[in-house]
Amino acid sequence: MVAGDKDKNDNASYLQAAERFAKSEIVEQKNCITCHTIGKSGGTVGPILNQVSNRRPLDWLRKWLKDPNATKPGTKMPNFQFSDAELDNALSYLKDMKRTVESEKILAANPEPMKAGEALFKAYDCYACHRIGDQGRFIGPNLTWVGLRKPPEWERIWLKDPPAYKPGTFMPNFHLSPAEIAALTAFLHSLQGQHNDAGRKWESITAFILDARPRERGRLVAERLACWSCHGENLAGGIKNPNAKPDGFVPAINSAYLDFSEEELQEKILNGSMPEKLVPDGESPPFACPPWKAALNDAELADLLAYLESIAPESAKWEFK
Repeated sequence: MVAGDKDKNDNASYLQAAERFAKSEIVEQKNCITCHTIGKSGGTVGPILNQVSNRRPLDWLRKWLKDPNATKPGTKMPNFQFSDAELDNALSYLKDMKRTVESEKILAANPEPMKAGEALFKAYDCYACHRIGDQGRFIGPNLTWVGLRKPPEWERIWLKDPPAYKPGTFMPNFHLSPAEIAALTAFLHSLQGQHNDAGRKWESITAFILDARPRERGRLVAERLACWSCHGENLAGGIKNPNAKPDGFVPAINSAYLDFSEEELQEKILNGSMPEKLVPDGESPPFACPPWKAALNDAELADLLAYLESIAPESAKWEFK
């Protein structure tokens, strides 16, 4: 079999391999599909696993399965105490699920960069961790509004080597070519909320099923806007924002109720906020809070404020200005 034929066979069979894994004894014993989609069905808590070996080398997957919390402290993934034999068995399935991404063919077939980027996004199975509208998962930031949140220059830097920009990030380095990075950047920048209504409908259904309170509905809104992608997990401190006061990072907003009145918070959320320069004569910080008025109706804004109040320190709730 020549290499080209093997690639075609790999691409045709990786889903079949995923279906075999879904029916395997180890998946049934550990009940993996409660949290993960494998093949065509499963849970939505964890990432889709169909192409996980495209994202992670086998030695990384072995370490992860052996002790998830050692790789990502605080992860929801439990330690199943896999034996060495079970690890070997699981990894043999994951290895078979690897898919060849024929990026050169994708780029050649899609001369428009945005369309090429969308095709690459699907080929690399980025929906396994990211969400757009009502599609995808919640491991990485929701990308419904990423084109409003992040400038193209940052996306290019990030996609080149995520761990180099943010050590410890869960986003792997896909070792993308410059042409792939350019196409994916064009696609990501095109995401300016056109799928917002789909995400909003999904949140409404979820809130109804779960009988969610305002602060919980607000958390869903914050996830759709991906506030944590700039302000950090639990909104407790964010990514690098060179030359931004006070320390060159996007600030924490988990204590916003200590610093702003409800009217001031509404103003900042709806109309955006530009950070002050650390060095007045220096370059403008690359990240600013965009105006979210197009993304939010009155009820969602109230829910978002309720969520911000719920994560504020206790003193903030009693000393609210």
